[in-house]
Amino acid sequence: MKHIELLNQFREEVSKLALEIESSTAMGHFDINKICEDLVCGLIRELYGFDGLRNLNAEEKQNFPGIDLADDRARVAIQVTSDRSLDKIKDTLAKCVKYKHYEKYDRIIVYILTKKQASYSSDPIDAICADRFDFSTRNDILDSRDISTKAATAEPNRLKAAYELLLAYTRGSDVGLADQDFDPPQEPEEVLSTNLVELYFPPTLFIAEIRPELLESAKGRKLKNHRKAIKDYCRKNGIGTPSDFEASSGRLITFHDLEADDCPFRHLIDEGTIEPLAPSDYYAIDEPHERIFKSLLRFVLQQKLYRHGVLWQHNEGKFIFLPHKPHQNKRTEAWVGQKASSRMVFERKFKTAKKGDVLSTRHLAFSVDFLLLDAEWFVSLTPDWFFSYGDDYRRSIYGDKPLAGLKRMEKNRSVYDQFRFLASWLESIDREDLFSDDSESSPSLSFSSPLKIKGGRSLDEQLWEPLHVPAEDVGQERLGAF
Repeated sequence: MKHIELLNQFREEVSKLALEIESSTAMGHFDINKICEDLVCGLIRELYGFDGLRNLNAEEKQNFPGIDLADDRARVAIQVTSDRSLDKIKDTLAKCVKYKHYEKYDRIIVYILTKKQASYSSDPIDAICADRFDFSTRNDILDSRDISTKAATAEPNRLKAAYELLLAYTRGSDVGLADQDFDPPQEPEEVLSTNLVELYFPPTLFIAEIRPELLESAKGRKLKNHRKAIKDYCRKNGIGTPSDFEASSGRLITFHDLEADDCPFRHLIDEGTIEPLAPSDYYAIDEPHERIFKSLLRFVLQQKLYRHGVLWQHNEGKFIFLPHKPHQNKRTEAWVGQKASSRMVFERKFKTAKKGDVLSTRHLAFSVDFLLLDAEWFVSLTPDWFFSYGDDYRRSIYGDKPLAGLKRMEKNRSVYDQFRFLASWLESIDREDLFSDDSESSPSLSFSSPLKIKGGRSLDEQLWEPLHVPAEDVGQERLGAF
């Protein structure tokens, strides 16, 4: 059905744009916010039916106070921003009060270009609005997920217009005129593939002093491992705390908003020492700070992947795929490479003679490393295998022999296909997270497509190293497991 296809394409482009804005903002490139004012104006005009919506900064006055867009007939005004904090919401509403926008507009909307918080405290907002106008933290703070939800009920012609507008901005030209719309050149340049995937993280890092008593033993001695000290304190007192944080030199470092009232770390820190800062202001200090930041990225990744059934095996230094349910014997994941396909990432085999006895349990696995290259962050993915036993998936001492056999049989193409699958899977869970309520409360990492380096000299593969390229996943089927 073409409408569903169009809706899926729209959601995909909106998701890509949100990730691009998030990464640009993280790198301090705020020009994209200004460009997106016109894009958001067009999208909301089409999808919400505010036909008179216009950009006040372009038509009336640069840096129009408090609001960026307005529809005078519908009496709606909109602020467009990448700052999702409560302080930004309060600042916007305070300006609306100062300049008496509420006399001209009945509804004020704040559109967050990145991703709005899971919740906002209403009390300080109600105090600003008083009885002048109503502002709902639930209905009047929007982001790309609200746009996608609205698109699902939009008329087909309006959805098509919104989609084409989106493409015109993301591709830099009208539909039909972009490079993608023309045939590729007959002799394309050589493209070098890497095992790197560009990495994005939240734009703000929060740091605060840990309460001193948490860093002392029962006998009053100073504890050296501050992260372990916090986890032991929480475990001892039955306090549930996310694991995506790092602790060093008596300070807690996290992407969670430590200034939020519902932040799970508030009871562990001295609230008077909270310091928000750009991540680059931290990891660029010196190598030890960059090392701590990489450690934080790993903990954030562990928490993200755990929600998707992938476990960090600390002793092995690998992530391993798990079954979705304890007694599930096989797990496959769909992905799109050269074509739509599926890949088995977990399999439990049983003995032929004793069908209830487990013969082997094999997991697709991978290790990661975080790299800062030319001011951009990447994660390298190295595919691997893991053999386990028991309900807690401990390393099997009998797994070394079949593991060695698998590695001897694998060709370069097989390993590269495993990498492509992992990169595709990471992108797919990004899209799931973007529209998932479960992930709203947790700051997370997101990923781009694999890095490819263009401009290499074209080589005839048949002359210098003939390669046998198996069909998608056929090589894995030959291995008998994945």
